[in-house]
Amino acid sequence: MKGSLLIEERWTEPASNMMLGVSRTVRGDKVVEFEFLRIEARADGLYYVAQPGGRPPTDFKLTRWDGTEAIFENPRHDFPKRVIYRRMPDNVVTARVDGGAGTKGQEFSFRP
Repeated sequence: MKGSLLIEERWTEPASNMMLGVSRTVRGDKVVEFEFLRIEARADGLYYVAQPGGRPPTDFKLTRWDGTEAIFENPRHDFPKRVIYRRMPDNVVTARVDGGAGTKGQEFSFRP
């Protein structure tokens, strides 16, 4: 299908202080976006680090974790200011990016 859109995100198992991830967006038969990702432990907490299109990294610090939802925030970043992952029933994981609490955002669902 020419206009179909597929978004994939894959993560390694945690090892030492880091998980590595990669994301790609495919429209039809062409990759239209990609992103390098990592979650890493630092002396002052856990960070989600995004590099869309291979650009320089942007850090988002973990501000909430309740066992099913992780919220990473960077209030100084233009957009997004938050990256939220939620584990849902049936092994579905949702990822949301937004401009902060109470703002509109984009949400994606990933299935194994």
